[in-house]
Amino acid sequence: MKIIKNLAQSIQTQLLEAMLDGSRVATLVTDPSQADNPIIYANRTFETMTGYPLNETLGQNCRFLQGTDTDPHAIKKLRDAIHNQEAIILTLKNYRKDGSLFWNRLSVTPVQIEGHSFFIGTQTNVSVEYRQRDELTNKDSEIEQLMLPIMTIQDNLAAVSLIGEMSPQRFNLLTQKLSEFVQKNGMDHIIIDITGLYWNHESPLTSLLAVQDVLRLMGAQLYITGISPKVAQSLIGSRASDEHLQTFSSIQQAIAQIH
Repeated sequence: MKIIKNLAQSIQTQLLEAMLDGSRVATLVTDPSQADNPIIYANRTFETMTGYPLNETLGQNCRFLQGTDTDPHAIKKLRDAIHNQEAIILTLKNYRKDGSLFWNRLSVTPVQIEGHSFFIGTQTNVSVEYRQRDELTNKDSEIEQLMLPIMTIQDNLAAVSLIGEMSPQRFNLLTQKLSEFVQKNGMDHIIIDITGLYWNHESPLTSLLAVQDVLRLMGAQLYITGISPKVAQSLIGSRASDEHLQTFSSIQQAIAQIH
């Protein structure tokens, strides 16, 4: 039985190159004994992944794949590993020849062959995984924003904290959840804490008054806490003379008022 090592050297070389070119992983070899550690080998997968033909790749340092969004801390880690002749695996934002960005999981390994040092680098395009991760993160954030958890403090008192920016849709959802909660649990008092709430242009006063009107019709009183001096000035500036919210600087003050 013949194995690859028993074949002629030229056949071995052609077979290995065919295997590398057929791989889904881009492969590079660099030579640190030459100035700027240039690429001395790249498979066809690297050309397909990056858009750079071999005649523009060979003799160049791999940094031509880096760009404005490539993490400088990751670049430093890579340079330090190469300088110290250490293996490293990390993921970088890299750029194709056409300027499009992709996430590159890079593995660099130093090797010694007949007294000569080389680096073998393998590169895998993991952009799909990163896009999916970002989508899941965004979805988790969206779910968290929409949950608006209501916490029972006492038998007849509950509170909810608003975090982030409240859109009209979120206020509508808040009104619905609070009204259902009051009906189900017989609450007399509801505290809405706005410490973590921010708004860019429009004051949330109108929306908070609408929540108060709904709760009042259901027999519950609304209290707004987390009022800072800046927020107080904003609310005063946007308030009509006959509109009124019960406001406090802290939840503790509101609880003391209720009792």
